[in-house]
Amino acid sequence: MSEKYLNDEELKAVAGGVELRVIGTAQVLTTNLNIRAAADKDSACLGQTNYPAKFDVYEIVQHQGYIWYRIATKMWIANDGTWVAFTAR
Repeated sequence: MSEKYLNDEELKAVAGGVELRVIGTAQVLTTNLNIRAAADKDSACLGQTNYPAKFDVYEIVQHQGYIWYRIATKMWIANDGTWVAFTAR
């Protein structure tokens, strides 16, 4: 599977035209990490990502024993402490 990286304009379109404020970067450290529609392990899986993908992070929440990073509107990845390295801006 080839990876698709969104540029700023594409990300803004995905976000419904809303400017998003980046608070950090998430570096994926694992394979087959689910991208979910909400910060919830039971929400719809929109796809998967693998090392060495990097995403801008717009929000962080803790839920169900995971730290969740919002990487776009309605797109979240979970971290169990080993799946993702977060760097704050």
